[in-house]
Amino acid sequence: MKSTHLLTTATFLSLSALSLRAEVFKLVDGTSLVGTLGVPSEVTIKTNAGERKVAFTLLPPEVQRRYLPPAETTVAPETAAAGPVTDAEMEALANEVGLDAWTQAAAIGSFRDKPEKRGAGGLVVTKAFNAIEENWVTIYSPKDAVGVAGNWQEQVARARELEGRSPQFMQRRWLELFIKAGDAVARRDSNEFAAAMRELKRNRVAAENPRNFFTAK
Repeated sequence: MKSTHLLTTATFLSLSALSLRAEVFKLVDGTSLVGTLGVPSEVTIKTNAGERKVAFTLLPPEVQRRYLPPAETTVAPETAAAGPVTDAEMEALANEVGLDAWTQAAAIGSFRDKPEKRGAGGLVVTKAFNAIEENWVTIYSPKDAVGVAGNWQEQVARARELEGRSPQFMQRRWLELFIKAGDAVARRDSNEFAAAMRELKRNRVAAENPRNFFTAK
């Protein structure tokens, strides 16, 4: 009679529990441990002839995988950086930060900071006005990720990655200006931000297809 291979861990840990990571484990004796679950040292194979304990390492790889969480996949740097910079990637950056709306806002003559004014006795007459801060809530909705973050940090980091992929000349120039604008946002430097917006508008070359804004000619 052939054996039936029903596998259970010697420690009676479920397969789903083995996939947990960095959790707090409360033991039955009241002890709390913080860590990760490791694979069992041995398993019990229930056969028709009875139970037999076998070292975990002796199990075939495909059986061991039942006890292990899915392997975390990472993209190799060379894979992530492969290929030319595409117009779609740059458009995505522009759309995420609402670049068109900011370009229009920064073009208005009143888009400049105003200092705080104080009157007699040092009382504040007019509060300081920051053009970026004042326009922030009109560009982004309350649930917008960039609006909540309060900066372009994530988009600037992505722009730097694109810049490292040797883009075309016009693409590189646009990325440099985008990064400059993002840095100005972080500092709330409205004057530098507006200047970067003007340059971005000049460097946004329109092709016959209106979607190809960044194709170098």
